[in-house]
Amino acid sequence: MRRAQIQKFQTRMRQLRKELRAKETAEQLAADRTKIIERLDALTSDDSASKDIDFFRIDVGDGEEAKETHRTLSTAEMLAEKKPQEWLFPNLLTKNEPAVIVGPSKTLKSSLAVDLCAALATGGKFLGEFAAEKVFRVGFVGADNKQSQLTDLAVRWSAAREENPTLDNLQWFMAVEEPAAPENLESLREWIEKFELEVVVIDPLRLGSTNKRKQAEAIQTLVKTISNAGATPILCVQTRKEMKPGKLDASILAGSLDFAQQWLLVNRRETFQSGSGQHKLWLSIGGYAGQGGEWGVDIDEGKLTDEGGRRWNVRLREATEIEAAAKQAKEDVKFEKLESQLRRVLLDAGENGLCKYNIRSNSGMSGSKFGPTWDRMMTAGKIVEMPKEPHSTLKRYTLPPENEKNETGRSSRRVRCADHEPAQQA
Repeated sequence: MRRAQIQKFQTRMRQLRKELRAKETAEQLAADRTKIIERLDALTSDDSASKDIDFFRIDVGDGEEAKETHRTLSTAEMLAEKKPQEWLFPNLLTKNEPAVIVGPSKTLKSSLAVDLCAALATGGKFLGEFAAEKVFRVGFVGADNKQSQLTDLAVRWSAAREENPTLDNLQWFMAVEEPAAPENLESLREWIEKFELEVVVIDPLRLGSTNKRKQAEAIQTLVKTISNAGATPILCVQTRKEMKPGKLDASILAGSLDFAQQWLLVNRRETFQSGSGQHKLWLSIGGYAGQGGEWGVDIDEGKLTDEGGRRWNVRLREATEIEAAAKQAKEDVKFEKLESQLRRVLLDAGENGLCKYNIRSNSGMSGSKFGPTWDRMMTAGKIVEMPKEPHSTLKRYTLPPENEKNETGRSSRRVRCADHEPAQQA
């Protein structure tokens, strides 16, 4: 009995709460209706109001003006608002669109960033190939403890140019703490506005938080600060994981870097040999403006012990050229192994040589491998035909004399070529 009374009481309470909420909602709607009528009256009674007013915004919740959540445009209006595309480097990097330079650790991102900034600041060529649209006012935001390294890069970049240009249009902001920190954004904005910078490169992008959501928010705030100050932001970002040599694709931008509207992706093409000063990289670019491409970048930095010290020599190569050379090198390695098998067979045969049938049989090769290898060696003169012997219709082959030097102690016994060659008479 007591349980039934409790359930009945709870049901009544829920009903009362529901009626109360309905009453409050009705009162709020009535109040909002009154506000709407008052605003309409004010608009219609104001003679100075524009006769072309098409809409106005009100907030029926708390009475404050709401933020505009969207715009509607016709196709004609969209086309009318379309602005001409402005470029930093034609068909490579656009102006006023955030960009990133992304790659694993120790892939010369900082060096490439300095090369890019110097080219923009002088109207020169990025990587010796991509000419800047014009001379820009550029800012480089770097870590304070990297000043010596950045200075060396700037000096070597200028020395590599025949005209040895000065970098008067390149300003430096050496940050002790992370530039993206909220307390540093104001200083960064003031610096950009003071020098009226058009491009700002940040290397490296350091974030205090390890939370991915907070990192994304910090990056977006940093990009917005730079853009609102009138500059194109370019951020150098290290991938979270180390990667094997090879091309990178835009899928690595997913997540906190999806704000980027254009990108330069850098990775090693070959493993770096310590102390060589030689770097072989892949560079892939892309962007919303439709730009895209892949190149090999060969960089010669030299050694400290070289005459004149280290340098900055860059050569850009087409990806198709590199891939064709790599394919050919792979083929050469394969054929070199097969050729060595045929050389061993002919060396064992000695001065009497062998017919083609026995060469293939003794090599143990399949026809698909023997045929191309044989043709390759014959064309290159690595196998030669021997003079025909009396009473023999078969052709015998041997190695040219230079391939038989120092090959003493090999068997020189006569080998019959299958059953097709008659044995010599005593």
